[in-house]
Amino acid sequence: MATPLAFYDVDTQMDFMDPAGQLYVPRAEEIIPRLARLMAYARQRNIPVLSSADAHAPDDPEFTIWPPHCVTGTPGQRRIRETSLPGALTLTMDSGPFLPPATWPPQIILEKNVYETFANPNFDAVLEALGPRRYVVFGVATEFCVRADVLALRQRNKPVELVVDAIQAITEEGGRKALEEMAAAEVEFVTTAEVCD
Repeated sequence: MATPLAFYDVDTQMDFMDPAGQLYVPRAEEIIPRLARLMAYARQRNIPVLSSADAHAPDDPEFTIWPPHCVTGTPGQRRIRETSLPGALTLTMDSGPFLPPATWPPQIILEKNVYETFANPNFDAVLEALGPRRYVVFGVATEFCVRADVLALRQRNKPVELVVDAIQAITEEGGRKALEEMAAAEVEFVTTAEVCD
């Protein structure tokens, strides 16, 4: 029997996805139709969705490297409509220990204030609660948070499929290098059509 799927949606927030966002990933809006298709597919088939989300304090040290973005409570920190599922459960950096709910929510949002979602204390507990899964990963930006989370999943021996037409890099070279690194980590590259057929 095939390993069941979990979808992993990386940082599809207004500040990254919208051309007016504070840290807009160039051409990110072009992948939105494929993000919408993937999320609709997950809903129709009750595939659990994990979503990472930047959540920064106004004086976050990261803002010495990047422009201020995804400040908690601002419009830019919100997910785009296409990747927001009703009934989502958000786990902040300060949430207490994760206890699997009696009814699994359609989407669990793991907030973090660094590239790596495993900085959220509940990251591994959520993966453990999901049991054996094959992770289908998409979102932004390829060479930063997507790369970090894909490699974190591989380090935990999780099989990963990267949806290459539903990710976007900040720079072409950065994206290419990240793809090479993920391929070397035995990540499978797929398309939205292949996932959703």
